Amino acid sequence: MVALVAATGSVLALPGLAGAQTGAIDAAKNICDAAVARRLTSLRSVKADLDATPSVASADRATLDSQIDATGTGLTTLKATFDADATLAKVRIDCRRVVTDERVYALLIPRIELVRAAGRVQAAAGTLKHLAGLLQAGVNAARGQSKDTTSAQGYITDLGLKADTAAKAVAGVPAAVLPLDAAGYPGNRPVVVGARASLDSARGALTGAVAAAGSAIAALKALG
Repeated sequence: MVALVAATGSVLALPGLAGAQTGAIDAAKNICDAAVARRLTSLRSVKADLDATPSVASADRATLDSQIDATGTGLTTLKATFDADATLAKVRIDCRRVVTDERVYALLIPRIELVRAAGRVQAAAGTLKHLAGLLQAGVNAARGQSKDTTSAQGYITDLGLKADTAAKAVAGVPAAVLPLDAAGYPGNRPVVVGARASLDSARGALTGAVAAAGSAIAALKALG
């Protein structure tokens, strides 16, 4: 038995096998390095998009910027960890943490996009409400001239209601998704799914509001 163990140790120490093991470790590290680099590039891109979206509340933007920076730091630290690993098994364990510790594509980026989309919906709803006010002034003027404004008024009312519906649908999205973190995934995924459903509902309401605005404008023009 002692002789067998000694012989096995001698085989494992052969230069060819040692070189193959080193090559496998290096190849694994290269894959992991590429995964980190890809995520860091994605984070820079989404952060630039986030900072260029004026409709996102400044406090929400600051929170997300902080989370992006923390994630970038975590990824860089992980890269240093697995780059220093001496065995293939340890590289694999630490490389998996690029996904499990950060959840860049499964959670962080979707949360950023949800907050951005909610901000854009709020801005669009505000614009449509302003338009409704302008159209209402036109209706009031036409009514003062004893014109039948029933149709135009109906469209304007519908416009305002749908704009309000869109704004309300996304009002709670940032507060719902901002606290979510990688440690809670996938248990917190339903929150993301629910936020997406709210955005879909808001988009439908905005589409209806835009259609109502077009009909109101046409009705006002018909009044002369």
